[in-house]
Amino acid sequence: MWIDLIVTPLAVSEDELRDRTVVVIDVLRASTTILTALANGAREVVPVSDMSAASRVASSLDPQTILLGGERNGSPIEGYHLGNSPLEYQPEVVQGKIIILNTTNGTGAILRARLAEEVLIGAFVNLSALVEYLRHRNPKELILLCAGWRNRISLEDMLCAGMLLDRLELGGRWEEVPDGVRIAHLLYRTYADRLQQVVASSSHAARLRSLGYEADLEHATRVDSVPVLARYHEGVIRKIHG
Repeated sequence: MWIDLIVTPLAVSEDELRDRTVVVIDVLRASTTILTALANGAREVVPVSDMSAASRVASSLDPQTILLGGERNGSPIEGYHLGNSPLEYQPEVVQGKIIILNTTNGTGAILRARLAEEVLIGAFVNLSALVEYLRHRNPKELILLCAGWRNRISLEDMLCAGMLLDRLELGGRWEEVPDGVRIAHLLYRTYADRLQQVVASSSHAARLRSLGYEADLEHATRVDSVPVLARYHEGVIRKIHG
């Protein structure tokens, strides 16, 4: 398995991801929110790039079946049913619903990978399920695509990528992998014993605390707390097991 890591979607073109297996990681918060919604009974999640796209998708569906969710710069979008806090996506809210999700960073990263052979959603909350699946599939080329924050690197996404790499057990092959892979792995190994504290110290975490979303930080760093696997295919994200 050949592996590379992309620190933000701006650093890669859609064509460079074509026919590869891509794991999109947006710990704070799109990946975590998507996985939580699907685990709590949402039928599917439709990632969109902006409000216009969200409106187009919504207009084509039965309004009784959909919920609009998302944020801009961390804050809920006016007129939407939900924000981007995973804690809002409770079973009594999302059961059987189609979630149209529009976020600052995560949904754009997912859409960037639309030409990939397979697109998976990754976070701390489903890490072991994801590792098990990748070991079984053993894709020829694997790309870890971090969503970052406004096309800048984010500490929490790199840590999650590093943990995934560590669990994949590349053994003594670290000198053969691209620098981004090595950096993420070294970052995780440095902070493995205090992940929650380090994520809480990140700039993105500080933004969320300032907006009143401190509880999201704890939820997003509970490793394996949402053990589902989700795949983006033909415009929608669905749970594929768990």
